[in-house]
Amino acid sequence: MLSSTISFAVHLYSSLQGVQTIGRALGRLLPYSTMVGTNKRNFNTPHLKTGDPLPPYTGKLRLYNMRYCPFAQRTVLALNAKNIDYEIVNIDLMDKPEWLTTKSAFGKVPALEIAENVSIYESLVTVEYLDDVYPQRPLLPKDPVKKAKDKILVEALSPIHTVYFKLVRGPDTITEDNIAAYHKNLTFIQQELQNRGTKFLDGDQPGYADYMIWPWFERLHVIKHDLARLDKQKYKLLLEYIDNMFQDPVVAEYKLPREALEHFQNQYKLGLKPVYDLLIQK
Repeated sequence: MLSSTISFAVHLYSSLQGVQTIGRALGRLLPYSTMVGTNKRNFNTPHLKTGDPLPPYTGKLRLYNMRYCPFAQRTVLALNAKNIDYEIVNIDLMDKPEWLTTKSAFGKVPALEIAENVSIYESLVTVEYLDDVYPQRPLLPKDPVKKAKDKILVEALSPIHTVYFKLVRGPDTITEDNIAAYHKNLTFIQQELQNRGTKFLDGDQPGYADYMIWPWFERLHVIKHDLARLDKQKYKLLLEYIDNMFQDPVVAEYKLPREALEHFQNQYKLGLKPVYDLLIQK
């Protein structure tokens, strides 16, 4: 009965706006949904794996996600900052559902299903799409030069990505070149903060650059290694910025508990599969 009701509603409201309206109306009745405008968004749905069926399409904007993925977190932060009504379907990336490639051609997350069987993927692509389609709380600057500088800053993050993943998977593989590039990138971000003279990279509240680089700082924060412990004098402004980001309501809402992040990272280091649904089991 419920599935026939959804089909009829989607038929009547074929525009994207209509589909989203129906999705909001049915969100309380269906799984994998988040509750917009409250502190009760449910991010910790089961991670679907091989053999699990594709959840029926509800007409609501849907994010294919993995709770611990820093790239997918970018999309979640954008969705939450804009207070968009959407649902989450979490994916076990080490035992992927067979249907995942129908939503993301690369078999990765994030993938954003914007209409039934119409998806876009790759984290920065999904965030720019959201900023184009949902005008509330713009994340990217309107000024072309400022926008370009934000994108440059995000693209330059590669050395931090590299050091983080090596710290998780094999700290002994970190080279002197990796370390030098890592510190150069940290200094670059701190210099941008100083030049801009604002609390966040994008002003009085976080924007595109802030949310796109944040997931790696959140993860480095729990790693017990000298590279993850930033010098308090050398990186004074950057450390103040990190503290401010932790206090941002959008960041705080999706922040992973320290013990969950430590479990996930330690399992990878040992070559073992993490418990994806650890937060559900607690």
